[in-house]
Amino acid sequence: MAFSNLNLSYLSLAKSLDVPVLSQLRLCSIVPLQGMTFYVPGEVIKSSRLPGVRILGYGLEKAPGGVGFCVVQPGVLQTDDKQQAWISIHSKRYIPQLGDHVVGVVTSRAGELYKVDIGSADQAYISFLSFEGATKRNRPNLGVGDVLYARIVRASRHLEPELSCVDAELKSRGMGKLEDGFVFKISTNHARRLLRASCRLLKLIGEQIRFEIAVGINGKIWIKSDDLNKVFFKFLFLN
Repeated sequence: MAFSNLNLSYLSLAKSLDVPVLSQLRLCSIVPLQGMTFYVPGEVIKSSRLPGVRILGYGLEKAPGGVGFCVVQPGVLQTDDKQQAWISIHSKRYIPQLGDHVVGVVTSRAGELYKVDIGSADQAYISFLSFEGATKRNRPNLGVGDVLYARIVRASRHLEPELSCVDAELKSRGMGKLEDGFVFKISTNHARRLLRASCRLLKLIGEQIRFEIAVGINGKIWIKSDDLNKVFFKFLFLN
């Protein structure tokens, strides 16, 4: 459906939402700079600076000799309560990282593989067996344009990223084909903020509007709701 056909009235929609929700929307789009350190590629962050970190995300690699972590992308160092660290940068270009959960769009089929656009330099691929309950006789019914919520199971600078819609126990855990709804893109930095446990934005919106959402760390977001007008209103603020 074209956006011009949604017949939006931004003023009336804004009045229908509480002020705290709009304030939270604005606050989530601002990156606080006070007390943060900007790093450039080549700098080494000592292990004592990141105690307990077990997962390295975007922009970080293990430094030679185990002396710490090497910065490979410019930005601000960020950590979370899941023992993960990464370099935060306002970018719409996604670099696949092992274990990331992403939203992608099927672009083609090649034999037993599906090509999926996840917003990276190379398209990802997923096998038809990488779905819960899939067998050679029971294959997932996927077509071009279908939306998937999946995780990165293989990431390399020299190879296309590989996706899977099951975990180590072969359970989907919410991953797989996303029905209906629509997809839009925000910066990867904004997507990470939405996924933080401390971000109350989605909870506050959920108190006003009933919707389903899947946030990919690659900056692609899938939203489904019975009220397309209000969903598009949220899209304007998130983007």
